[in-house]
Amino acid sequence: RPPRSPLFPYTTLFRSVGMAGSRCRVSFTDSDGVLHGVDVDADSLYEAVAIAVAQFRDDDVSPANPGVMTEFTIAVYRNPTEHKIRLGQVAKWAEHTTKEGPAGITKRERVRRLLDGPSFSTSRSR
Repeated sequence: RPPRSPLFPYTTLFRSVGMAGSRCRVSFTDSDGVLHGVDVDADSLYEAVAIAVAQFRDDDVSPANPGVMTEFTIAVYRNPTEHKIRLGQVAKWAEHTTKEGPAGITKRERVRRLLDGPSFSTSRSR
């Protein structure tokens, strides 16, 4: 296996997501305290910042020209996962059981406490 570059985490971060590029938000605060941010698609942190800088410079509303010491924050968006579940299913899952041990009991008790309230009822409409 070849030795890793010292830049390894920065040049391959997005590939660990399992796709060629990732969506991320790049932001920085200018000398006036104004926060600038843009969403970009990139294969590395370096590419994300470069794309963002080009977009910041081309911004007609508030052009920004970050300097070499400007610190950027890059937030990588992971692929969202969507689930649909009915409240009745949640209530049924939260019923007491010991089959998952102490950790499972604790999780279910927490859900039951969250659901217990003056307006909760499993007979409510969907």
